[in-house]
Amino acid sequence: MAMKAIVYEKYGPPEVLKSIETQKPIPKSNELLIKVKAIALNPLDYRIRRGWIRPLTDFNFPRLIGSDFSGEVVEIGEKVRSFQKGDRVYGMSFQILSGTSADYIKIKASALSIIPDTLSFEQAAAVPLAAQTSLQALRDLGHLGKSGRVLVNGASGGVGVFAIGIAKIMGAHITAVTSFRNTDFVKDLGADEVIDYTKEDFTKSDHKYDIIFDCWGNKNFVKVEGSLEEKGIYISTIPNVKNYFLSFKNLIGQKKGKVVLVKSKNEDLETLKGYIDKGSLRVIIDKVFPKSEIIDAYKYLETKRAKGKVVVNFES
Repeated sequence: MAMKAIVYEKYGPPEVLKSIETQKPIPKSNELLIKVKAIALNPLDYRIRRGWIRPLTDFNFPRLIGSDFSGEVVEIGEKVRSFQKGDRVYGMSFQILSGTSADYIKIKASALSIIPDTLSFEQAAAVPLAAQTSLQALRDLGHLGKSGRVLVNGASGGVGVFAIGIAKIMGAHITAVTSFRNTDFVKDLGADEVIDYTKEDFTKSDHKYDIIFDCWGNKNFVKVEGSLEEKGIYISTIPNVKNYFLSFKNLIGQKKGKVVLVKSKNEDLETLKGYIDKGSLRVIIDKVFPKSEIIDAYKYLETKRAKGKVVVNFES
């Protein structure tokens, strides 16, 4: 059975995206077929689309885009017991292999969860990649504890806003790095202190942090090492060669540099669902675009001015 999908057949700018007709996927025994209602856009999408990791992505054109999704369960594999047809679900796909920009996608049951009761499909699509990245970075890599001091670089972006919320839930003291345009915005999210990067370089100050979470990608371990506490940890969202080299290089030191590689986990989505339903974690969407304007949505995302997430409604 045919369906529509948004794909690209060559690397390039947003204009390489186009709609095609393709076959609806058939779920395996441990998978579900999802009718996609909305997807969220991430910097990872356009880095892959531009060909930044060609050795990993040259093999399967045309390529879907998108990692985050929300939707409705329409078919269930014979080994799946935890979901039913009609369930409202959200999760993320491993975009190196397959994206989410299609009318229907198949996905493992372990990579999704029931949508928080308080969220729409559009809001739910904004959560999986960014929020799980922040959760897994701060909790699993940073071991953030109560009263820990965390600096979030790129605090007003998709990952940054969730990092502020999750660090606040963990009881941390939060310093947010952003521009003057977003000072009040990040304070409202829960930041205790704000540094305007247009006026001040946090690496030049005497302040020390237990965790520096670089959501923007313009720093590295060497640049921030002097701003870390004795056993401080720098965590980057950018999986480039330099960050990996530095993370191996400092294995013997007390200060550490790490790279977060997010994995969609049912248990982490359930944790986030609990935070959201209790009102402890907010979902911030900057703009919602209809599917027909997905090129404009990416152009907007690539201005790097979005506050929170950019979402595409696949039902419109």
